[in-house]
Amino acid sequence: MSDLPQISNFKVFPKHTGIWEGSWTILDANCQEISKFTAVLNQKIVDNQWRQTNVQTYANGKSETQNFVGNVVGEGQVQIESPDFPFSNYKTLATEIRDNLIIFQIWDKATNSLRAVETINLVSCDRRIRTTQSLTEDGKLRGVMVIVEQKIE
Repeated sequence: MSDLPQISNFKVFPKHTGIWEGSWTILDANCQEISKFTAVLNQKIVDNQWRQTNVQTYANGKSETQNFVGNVVGEGQVQIESPDFPFSNYKTLATEIRDNLIIFQIWDKATNSLRAVETINLVSCDRRIRTTQSLTEDGKLRGVMVIVEQKIE
């Protein structure tokens, strides 16, 4: 039996399990909209791992799927990776803050430069707001993403 904390006993991650649906808006560095889509996320805990599948659907009917697996690395902390490009190029540390926030820090695996910071605010048991600051390789603002989601299952 591992000495690692059980993710099912964390304060915030278990509140995010289930199926979430939301609208995603991506803005450039000047806050001009460059992309908008909807996504359905299936998030669950399996064998002390965070398992997540995102299915994004665009207005033209195109869809993309991304998979993520998170391993507990400490109390309230999960390291998340993905086999799917481009996320396979990044390493992510997700850290719980208090009872309702998760902060994601995303680094480029090749250069170890910080490429994004995301905040997920669980505003109620079935609603959350996510914001992401995307950064260039040299730390300048590349863009912002705003996601408003509700739990559907």
